[in-house]
Amino acid sequence: MLAVLLQVALLSNGVEEPSAPLRSLVIPMATSPSSARVDIRLNPDVPAFPVAPGVTISARIHGDLVPPMTDPGRTQIRIELVFPLLAKNGRTVLLPAGTQFIGRVHLLRGTYSFVGFQLLTLPDGRSVGLTEDALRLGPGSPLPVQDGAPAILTVWRPLLMEAFGPPN
Repeated sequence: MLAVLLQVALLSNGVEEPSAPLRSLVIPMATSPSSARVDIRLNPDVPAFPVAPGVTISARIHGDLVPPMTDPGRTQIRIELVFPLLAKNGRTVLLPAGTQFIGRVHLLRGTYSFVGFQLLTLPDGRSVGLTEDALRLGPGSPLPVQDGAPAILTVWRPLLMEAFGPPN
């Protein structure tokens, strides 16, 4: 009996507790983007720079995907830029590193699906509303959702964007 207890004790010391399951996010198939330009500006009187569809931006998941208990269809996801988004001239910072995109995720029958981004929050705290189909997550599906996990943002519609970074 003592030998069995000792063996169980030795085995249980090396066993780790199972971690919470990693959630993944389904990214719906892309449809043809609208050719209508999306303006992303706080001040309509400042110069704006074009950003072409197809431009990809390195980012990471910020925080974990935690659905609210009352309405899981209103789950938010935060994606944070790792590097700044530069204008075509390579010098003008359109979006500084640390800019967050706040998007909506829908939970239906245990599956999380990305809906779209509604808000862009700059590192200085200013926010700009977004058209849901201006940017998309991906390419790639499913996307593992865990704090710090890498993600790619893709410009989906033509953008005209104010330079939100520091002046040159």
